[in-house]
This record gives sequence, structure tokens and C-alpha cells, in this order.
Amino acid sequence: MTIASPLTEIMLKFDTPIDTQVQDFWKWWTGELATLVPDWISQLFGGGGEFLALTRDGKGIGLSHIKPGIEHQLAHFTLDEEGENHRREFMTNNPQMGELRMVLRLSGQQGLRKQIKLPMAAAENLRQVIAFELDRMTPFKNEQVYFSATIASRIKATKQILVDLVLTPRAKLDGILEELTAAGWRPELVYLTGDAKPGAYDLLPEKFRPPRSRLPQILNYSLGTIILSLAILAAVLPIWSARSEATRLEEAVRKTGKTAQEVESMREESEKLLHRARFLQDKKHSEPVLVDSLEELTRLIPDGTWLNGLQFANRRIIIQGQSPSASSLIQRIEGSPFFDNVSFVSPVTKDTSNGLERFQIATDAVNGRFSEKPR
Repeated sequence: MTIASPLTEIMLKFDTPIDTQVQDFWKWWTGELATLVPDWISQLFGGGGEFLALTRDGKGIGLSHIKPGIEHQLAHFTLDEEGENHRREFMTNNPQMGELRMVLRLSGQQGLRKQIKLPMAAAENLRQVIAFELDRMTPFKNEQVYFSATIASRIKATKQILVDLVLTPRAKLDGILEELTAAGWRPELVYLTGDAKPGAYDLLPEKFRPPRSRLPQILNYSLGTIILSLAILAAVLPIWSARSEATRLEEAVRKTGKTAQEVESMREESEKLLHRARFLQDKKHSEPVLVDSLEELTRLIPDGTWLNGLQFANRRIIIQGQSPSASSLIQRIEGSPFFDNVSFVSPVTKDTSNGLERFQIATDAVNGRFSEKPR
């Protein structure tokens, strides 16, 4: 008997598009890494595998402590003054619970879960498609519900996607959240019972979101400021050192009248050389290398895409050809550090003989070796 690991299952899906496999692998890999991060660090940045789950029933509010693979029922609170006092007392006696992320779990009667099939083209604008078709797929109209839609799988044989649709009536969820807020409870996320772990989606309306901690943002800004300061220091220090040396030389010139003219000439010559060196360096940074551009195009163009023509003039490249998906091709080119201002020159048309899309794309060629875009 052979047991396949999650990584093996991902690598064996040969009938799945490569972008989907990469996304699945990323989710698996980051999930595995998250288990190695200490809880206090995960909670500091809004993560962590522990939650306080609220449930609204006919008698009040149930509170549970969720850990990976474990759930403990903690207490039950009524929606009156006594329940609010009970909540304060509980949180005071259990201060560690206040550090956990609070979520609201809806029951099966408070929400709806459904799997639907849609054409694969709907994946690009999935939420808009669901909103438009919601009244046909469910008993509700778009303005009556909060919903979330995620792609569960892609069916290559029928060119369809299987979508997990989760929704809850707006009036019902708004009423529950208003009751919770009045009682002092402020959930950060809303999900439907049946999920192994909260966080795959969120039904919480924006108007009920509690203010988030600014600590992660402050830390990011602080680290960014430190890195920027170090970069500026590394760039300015050589210039400052050169200027200090020039000042020392000028002082020596004033003290040694015999060599003043010679030193001044040397300084002027040094400035000219520095100017020439900067000019050559700027020219090297700004001018695109055609060989690099062609090599990058060769790397970016996927199998199944054909080029019928390529023009290069005044740092401008225009390519013509056919591709199964011209929109995905232009996204690949836009993400390259060797190209900028990427756009279609003419509308994309479909070749009925082979089903491919005819395209004409123009882009500015830049020196990708010194581009600010990540490679």
C-alpha cells in the first residue's frame, strides 16, 4: 500500500494547467512552513492556527477554542447585560484568549454552500460572473446576500471550472453582527460551518470589520526605512569620501603655493573623468541590449505560441503571432524587467482554422539588467 503525500498529489496532476499546479504547490508549501513558525510570531502578523469561534443560536452565543485538529467548547453567553458581564469576567480570567483571532461560524441554517460548474473563461472575472448569475443558481439576488466564490478544481476535458459558492442572507448576517457588536463581540472573519479551518474565504461585511493592528504595518515601514537608509548611505558614502578627499587636497593647495596650479588642474581633470564615467554608466543602464530582449522573449513565449513577425526600432519592439491565450501572454511580458509599456496594437482576433488568437503586441525595450522590476 502506497500513501501519497500532498506534494506528490500536486506533482501528479498532469492534466491541470501549470499555473494551477503552482498555486496548489504554493498553498501547500506555505501551509507547511506556517506550522514551523511560533504562534506568537504568527499572531503578531495576523496569522496563527488558533481561533476563538463564535456561534449564534437561539439561546445566545457559544464560544469555542479552535486549534489545528482540536476544538474545545469554552462557554455560552446570553445576549443581555448578564451575558455582557459574563463576557468581561471570562476575558479577564483568560487574558490569553484575547490574543487569539475571533471569528463567527455560521450554521447550516444561517448560510448556504453549493458547488457549481462554469466555463473556464469565467475564472478571470469569477466574482462578477457569480454576481450576475446568482439569481439563476440560487433563490437569492445579488443584493440580498454576502457571498464568496473560490475555484475548487479545473476540468480540462469539458473546459469548465468547479466553484465552491458560499453565501448568507445580508439581513440575517447583519442582524447577528449587530447583536454581537452590541454585546461586545467583534469577530474579524465570518465563515460557514463545515470548513476544517477558518480563513479560506471571508463573508464579513466591510462595515463590521474591527480596526486592525497597525503593528505589522509599522514594522514593515520601519524595516523599509532602515533598508532605504542603508542603501542611501552605501550610495552617498563613496561620494562623501571623494568630496572629503577633494577638500583635503584644496587645503594642501592653499598651504603649498608652488603646487597650487598643478593640483587645481588635477582636480578639474578628475571631475571631467568622473563626469565621463557617470555618462558611460548612465548610458549602460538606460540603453537596452537587443540580445537580452530577444533572449527574454524566447523565455517568456510559451509552447503553442507562434511569432509571425518582429520589428525593433527606436527601443520599440512589435511582435505579431498566434497564441492560445493572448491575454496571458501580455501578462507574462508585462512582468518581465526587460519590457515596459506593454499593450495590444490591434484587437485580438481568433483564427477559425486552428482556434488560436491572432495578436499584435508592442512594448518598450529596457535594460533589464538594471531594471527596478523583480526578476
